[in-house]
Amino acid sequence: MKITRVETTTVVVPVREGAWHSAEFVPETYQYGGQTVRLHWPEFPIVIMKLHTDEGLVGLGEVSKGTPEAEVQRQAQFFVGQDVWSFDLQEMPLETIWFANSSVYAGYEMALFDLVGKALNVPVYRLFGGKYRDLVPVSRCSGRMTPEDAAKTAKESVAQGYSVLKMKATADDPLVERLGAIQDAVGDKLHVVVDPNERFRQPATLFSIAEKLKANGIETRQCFESPYDQRNLDWYVLARQKLTTPIALHVGSPSAVKEAVKREACDWMNLSGPMVSFHKQAAIAEAAGIPAWHGSGVDLGIMEASYAHVCAASKPVTLTSDICGETLRENDLITEPLQIANGHVRVPEGPGLGVTLDEAAVEHYRVKSA
Repeated sequence: MKITRVETTTVVVPVREGAWHSAEFVPETYQYGGQTVRLHWPEFPIVIMKLHTDEGLVGLGEVSKGTPEAEVQRQAQFFVGQDVWSFDLQEMPLETIWFANSSVYAGYEMALFDLVGKALNVPVYRLFGGKYRDLVPVSRCSGRMTPEDAAKTAKESVAQGYSVLKMKATADDPLVERLGAIQDAVGDKLHVVVDPNERFRQPATLFSIAEKLKANGIETRQCFESPYDQRNLDWYVLARQKLTTPIALHVGSPSAVKEAVKREACDWMNLSGPMVSFHKQAAIAEAAGIPAWHGSGVDLGIMEASYAHVCAASKPVTLTSDICGETLRENDLITEPLQIANGHVRVPEGPGLGVTLDEAAVEHYRVKSA
């Protein structure tokens, strides 16, 4: 079975109004392909890709983070004309761009796993050795919110069966008021992951915020993820010494996991990256006894299905993963949405990734050429 062509389509699927940030935190807009796009990463253009074969099977992939479609197509030379069974699924022939753009690698890897799973008539998780769980725990996720909107989101999250709310923040946000409003709204029913994306800048800011939270009686049931520069693991070791609140690192390679484990720099880990890399990272975390979850970019259905498969196949992924695009975007571009209920997503059982592309939706959200 040979790959005959790589088909790509660029789409922009907005996050539903008010589902991510509160209005006062909504950033400016920019123009892309004649469309107006909000200038924050959940709404960057996404490339949907298909690996076509001479036997009629098609592998689906998704490339995020605003990667240009032309960059995806440039790598088609490594696949077109090749026998599907000639590839080593653990390391595809894209070494020249691996460090330049791992999103492109991840998209091709995803599509190839989908294709092989379909050819063998097995779900992708079988290609990783099998699954540890049928249901993967997931978080409700949001951007920066006012205290009032945070309380409303917390109530909705608990009503929907979520146990964790992951929320973005900066050092200038009213974080004490925001977390206080959440606690007043739902008590201890919700664990909050505060994710500044390194924007607390330095340990002193984190410690000051932690002290204010403690003084207001809202110290418990929180986690700080990537509060400041992750290149300085000494600061993370210091945070673990100073605080009782769990500290998490967002890492994306086996070497980064290894270094964090060696330095004892975190309590938990947010793992990310292509599927094989993620599975390797999870193996290291498992050996070190560190619980983990899967990060995301508020993605579409194809990518989130890949997350579900590799999470199910990775033993230490017991914390709630950020599989949240289904609950935030206008459309996931698959015909049957992932089943999310009571804070868990059910792992698809169909061949490959177990999802079917909604062609009409793809056309609706496709970025038209200027």
